[in-house]
Amino acid sequence: MLAVLRAALGVTFVIGGIKIAFPPDAAALATSYIDPGSGWISPFFAEQITGRLGLEIATFLRLQGLVEIALGTLMIVGMLTSVVAILMALMFWSFTVANPVVGQIRLSRDLALAGLCVSVALAGAGTWSADGWLRRGASRFAARRNVILTVVRLSLAYTLVASALFAGGVLDNHLNTTLPTWMVFGLGVLLAAGVAPRWAAVLVALWLLYIVPVNLFSHWFFPGLDAVKREIPLLVGATLYAMAGADRWTWPRRGLLGTSGAVRTHGADPFPVKAGQ
Repeated sequence: MLAVLRAALGVTFVIGGIKIAFPPDAAALATSYIDPGSGWISPFFAEQITGRLGLEIATFLRLQGLVEIALGTLMIVGMLTSVVAILMALMFWSFTVANPVVGQIRLSRDLALAGLCVSVALAGAGTWSADGWLRRGASRFAARRNVILTVVRLSLAYTLVASALFAGGVLDNHLNTTLPTWMVFGLGVLLAAGVAPRWAAVLVALWLLYIVPVNLFSHWFFPGLDAVKREIPLLVGATLYAMAGADRWTWPRRGLLGTSGAVRTHGADPFPVKAGQ
């Protein structure tokens, strides 16, 4: 399942890269990105790009898009997996720093995706990757199971809580406009507190399984993918957590969906994960 998460994160970067590297109107795209009310680049960072780097915003976006396509492709095939995952995590974080909206809360999904990239970096490459085929890279999921699952759980929790607390106007996203915000907040709190987290992850996965196809097929193919590119990795992350089991720092220790990660660590794993998954 980690291989699917790795591929989903890579696809997200490739889609975003194509959008800004090959836009139908580069000037219009650049103007929309530096709009202080609804854009993605704050005036401070726009000044650094044009002043210090000596680049036009359109040129910078084109170069950034090409970098995203390259990193996303490496992530999909699993080449230099851990290094690429960390670079992608830093870029997701930089997207929030450069955003002009107060608190950058509308990019809470990007911080969640940064966390999922960290989980992939911790797990490393496995057999279902170029690293595994060329370098015989082994997955470190079993050895770092609790840490990886905790990072996944907290990443999901953050984006749900932030999306619920900050909604309306430019702060809206698919997560806070398809369910009542109190329900989104409740799911986020359960995941953050580690209370019945597998049940919460199952509900999040089912919810996203509705959001993704509805928004995907309400647009043409590429615009549809662009509309849900952030929700796809979140869907895979929630599914991974629901399937792999709760981490050590959760309650209750034994639930209807199986034994928690704390017990499994010392015994047989009822949800074995093969290397690279």
